[in-house]
Amino acid sequence: MKRICVLTFLLAASALPAFSQPQGYQQGFQRSAETVTDRLSLIQQRGPNAATWHLDNFNGRFRIFTQPNLHTNGSEVFTINEGGLIGIGTQTPGAALHLSADNLFVKDRAGQFILSGRSNSNLRLYMGIRTELNPPVAQISFVEEGIAWRNISIGSNNSNIGIGYLDPREKLEVNGNIRAFGALMGNSAIFDAGNEVDRDRNWDRDRDRGRDRNDRDRDRNRDWGYRANDVILGLGQNHARVFRVDDQGSVFAAKGFYPGGVDYAESVEVTGERSKYQPGDVMAIDPDAADGFSTTRAAYSTLVAGVYSTQPGVLASTHPLEMEKFAGEVPLAMFGIVPCKVSAENGPIARGDLLVSAATPGYAMKGTDKKRMLGAIVGKALDPLPQGTGTIRILLTSR
Repeated sequence: MKRICVLTFLLAASALPAFSQPQGYQQGFQRSAETVTDRLSLIQQRGPNAATWHLDNFNGRFRIFTQPNLHTNGSEVFTINEGGLIGIGTQTPGAALHLSADNLFVKDRAGQFILSGRSNSNLRLYMGIRTELNPPVAQISFVEEGIAWRNISIGSNNSNIGIGYLDPREKLEVNGNIRAFGALMGNSAIFDAGNEVDRDRNWDRDRDRGRDRNDRDRDRNRDWGYRANDVILGLGQNHARVFRVDDQGSVFAAKGFYPGGVDYAESVEVTGERSKYQPGDVMAIDPDAADGFSTTRAAYSTLVAGVYSTQPGVLASTHPLEMEKFAGEVPLAMFGIVPCKVSAENGPIARGDLLVSAATPGYAMKGTDKKRMLGAIVGKALDPLPQGTGTIRILLTSR
């Protein structure tokens, strides 16, 4: 049976078409020393100006390079060194795959590496370095060409992402500042200024990695007083609760509030056009408008309500989240220190004088008729006004 098989093989082989063998090629797929060359060249067309692709083994590296003609040095495009490292565009790969190229092919994204879809080749993931920018930027972009930019998802549901950290403890942990030109959206936010935060991290870097994980994760396992209805939670030294905003808009603080202004005001409606009113006007309840206010119209008016605030430290409103309504209202200072228009029509004003509404609309004057001052006092003068009219600081003490 073996003899029949061998005979059949020899007969089949003898029926194959003949092919030419290069000089020195021997039977049994053996090559003589004369046939072993140091380079394999692929020539598109012959001649000194023909472009050539070469494959060779050079100093222990397998490489592919191209030569535009016989008179110009070649350009190496691919190499594999003795350690198995692959280089594209570099002769000295420093990683399992090392790509070296400038961003010369696209203008609005990095184009050194492109991954495209097979069923939809317009889906392309671009990765690389924007070498044309100064300073350069590493960039990842995903686009469906001619249609829209597409979303990029990093990590699975159980993965943490670290920027500046190799072992992030949360879904996203950043070592540094975050700058956003849009909204940062989430269910809640916790800001922790505790002195132990950075110190704990420094300890973690110096400790044995097998022991420090439980220590570093203690912040994750503690709620530091966080409640389900907290929208914003601020933690101070030693993670103490110092500030929070709940889901109803209530604000809680451990200490004082230090605004830029020095008076408390409420945003109120005014009679007529808002443009007719100015900061410093003495304001009164308008008896002819249900919710309106206007400038005072008579001396010793008991309708006096306050002063148009120049820069309120706190501005209260019945509609705090409807900013468009503020455009038709004015901030009415109720108490605090505020600039006020005053007149010396009832005598020079000295520091400490009690002030009431003047006959001049929207102005205050020194009060001298004690019988008429009950319920008409605007406040106390903090600056003098010897004569004429002007604007001085007053301490609002309506009574």
